[in-house]
Amino acid sequence: MSTEEPEVVWILEGFGKADDTLRAERPISREQMLRLREVITPDADDPWMINSYPVPVETWPSVDAILRCGPPDPELGHLMGAYRAG
Repeated sequence: MSTEEPEVVWILEGFGKADDTLRAERPISREQMLRLREVITPDADDPWMINSYPVPVETWPSVDAILRCGPPDPELGHLMGAYRAG
């Protein structure tokens, strides 16, 4: 496992609960991702949170404090994920 920071863009995604269609996407900065690791625990072999992680409703106040994203949309399921930059 590499401890070197990958070239990725982190995002908060909102998927429609009825049809799993991507409905919302919000970028997450590196600094925000580092803080989110304290709220949404990544797998031990994924320190840079490359995999997708569900954002449970009970964590939303902490997520909102970090991202300033407002309340969660009840019609959406939320995930934190990443994709390769460039």
